Amino acid sequence: MKLELHTSRLAVSRTTQAYTERRLGFALGRFADVVEHVVVTLADVNGPRGGIDKSCRIRVKLIGRKAPVIVDVLDLEIRAAIDMAAERVGRAVARQLDRQTSRRGFDRHVESVAGQ
Repeated sequence: MKLELHTSRLAVSRTTQAYTERRLGFALGRFADVVEHVVVTLADVNGPRGGIDKSCRIRVKLIGRKAPVIVDVLDLEIRAAIDMAAERVGRAVARQLDRQTSRRGFDRHVESVAGQ
């Protein structure tokens, strides 16, 4: 699983970078064999004005899937945004893979019924 971390108008320390990698490891570790590439973009939307403006966008490209799984989260603190985005992307990837698996089972069921 390749991980890229991009920032926009936000200074990210090494500890925040390590924290992001660790959180994504927890969220996506069980899917490592099907995750091709992960891109994380951290941004400060409003700049120095403050407010709920820390953005975390996670884009996960799965092997064999054309459309990536994308999660966007805004929060007051960057670590809270990372936590919520990692949790959401883990659930979204699980849901995507579950759909793929159950769709395959449906296709086999239709083929076996049609063959009778």
